[in-house]
Amino acid sequence: MQIQASFKVLFAAVVLIATGCGSQEGARSALTGKVGAAGEIVVVCDPAIWEGEIGDTLRAIFDQPFPVLPQFEPWFDLVHLEPASFDRFWKPHRNIMVLELADRADTQSATVSIYREKYSREQIYVTGSARRSGDLALELADRATELLSVFHREEVSRYAGLIALDENEVMRAELGSRAKLELTVPRDARWAKKNESFLWIDRQLTRMKGGDNHDVQQGFFIYREPYVDDNQFTMSERLKARNAALRKHVSGPTPGSYMTTEMRYTPSYEEVVFNGAFASELRGLWRLEGDYMGGPFYSLTTYDERSGELVTVEGYAYAPFFDKREYMREVEAIVRSLSWYEEPVAQQP
Repeated sequence: MQIQASFKVLFAAVVLIATGCGSQEGARSALTGKVGAAGEIVVVCDPAIWEGEIGDTLRAIFDQPFPVLPQFEPWFDLVHLEPASFDRFWKPHRNIMVLELADRADTQSATVSIYREKYSREQIYVTGSARRSGDLALELADRATELLSVFHREEVSRYAGLIALDENEVMRAELGSRAKLELTVPRDARWAKKNESFLWIDRQLTRMKGGDNHDVQQGFFIYREPYVDDNQFTMSERLKARNAALRKHVSGPTPGSYMTTEMRYTPSYEEVVFNGAFASELRGLWRLEGDYMGGPFYSLTTYDERSGELVTVEGYAYAPFFDKREYMREVEAIVRSLSWYEEPVAQQP
């Protein structure tokens, strides 16, 4: 069974998630913290399920390539666990799917249910059951877009929560006064450029691999343009505006080099709803014209009705020695933290 999830539907759809631990805040706060690696889903089921058509369907859904990376990385890494091993050490895992085949009154029709915070905070917990394997495989395939969306959006939300715990409050304040917007950026972020037409935030990281330290870079751009008509939201116009802004403002280490869009790999473009307003997303690869650096980027453009302008916030990653998927989820979390700055209300004497 082949699954092809529509990327547009994936992020435009409204997902309703059942709550697995009640609605009381006290009950949720008493839960333990989540465990497990980012981007990992534990699938609890019998070996026959894992090795049969249900397992094949799961792999078809979650082994799809994460969009527009320079090398293949799946949306999620699947880990199989037999039911007998699903104990108290595994139950707090961040992402869990529990699947069963049984002949009971409640399994005559295939069902897939999505719960939040069943055993731990910020947990996504999915159950699936049926009498016949083909029925459950078909139900999972029908819910493929929803499942991808739920797990991905929760991973992005988790990154946003972590960054908010240690954000750069000085930079947040300056973004408010300078750009009239708010963005939650990590404490270790620094300004690379700031002028009236273009802002560039830089984040330099060091990660260990193979016994050596390697540099990882994340960067974020903010720029505006006058809104003229809806044609500016098309993919061709967004790429044109992006390439013009980056050529002017983002130079590379080699004299004359500058950042641009790598067009040998077609970018992904979607029209979405962001904070209740129309917006567009671009995902693609960047490269340095006149140099050899490159990597993935995520760009969000929306309309600022206060100024009558389009605002673009985008982020990129440069991590040549590492997989990029989780760095890009973190980038997406920062970009999508965008909100409009509200001037403090003066206190009346």
